[in-house]
Amino acid sequence: MLIGGFQGTTLIDYPGKIASTVFTCGCNFRCPFCHNPELVFPEKYQFPCSNGNDVLKKLEGRQGFIEGVCITGGEPTLNKDLPDYIQSIKNMGFLVKLDTNGYKPEVIEELLHADLIDAIAMDIKSSFENYSKACGTDIDINLIKKSIDLIMNSKIQYEFRTTVVPEYVLAEDIDKIAEYIKGADFYALQQFHKDKVLNPDVIPDVPYEKQFFYDMLGKHKNKFGKMELRGVF
Repeated sequence: MLIGGFQGTTLIDYPGKIASTVFTCGCNFRCPFCHNPELVFPEKYQFPCSNGNDVLKKLEGRQGFIEGVCITGGEPTLNKDLPDYIQSIKNMGFLVKLDTNGYKPEVIEELLHADLIDAIAMDIKSSFENYSKACGTDIDINLIKKSIDLIMNSKIQYEFRTTVVPEYVLAEDIDKIAEYIKGADFYALQQFHKDKVLNPDVIPDVPYEKQFFYDMLGKHKNKFGKMELRGVF
């Protein structure tokens, strides 16, 4: 495992649970609006990555206080030791939530079949037509579609979410996403902030106004079990 950070307590990353968050190093996307550039390019930022054993020791000390662990990134599914690492966490009695970009559906499928994850969140970057632009690299959209299908047909807690960045996610992109995942349990639209991003030169300075989000919520909320706005003030 390549672990780049640990947050002892969060009430946000694992909805409904008191949790800790584990951040993994490395990513297979280059989203220009990514807010964790040091995890995408740890060498460039001289950001230290550990094998994760120190984090396991910290989690041992939090037994009886936290309920779950959120594994996020970077992109956790790039780590070949992820299933074993999760098993070590579950052996301590914790629930495990995975945050993923969905580009490794075979890993998601393995984790689901082995009952290693109790919740999952997948970022949907944009409409399928604009996905590669939003990801900053050419992708096979069929892998994204497979992950969406796996998650929607799973028996665990899940959510889809989109960070709404002007020029990368337009109103018509959200319309299309809402159709792709129509009937999903949960969909969140997240406000974008440009305080720290991977490639600030190609990102608009001004985010969408809050009315844009309210319009999208009113238009699409009936398509999901629940739809939520995040970071919209």
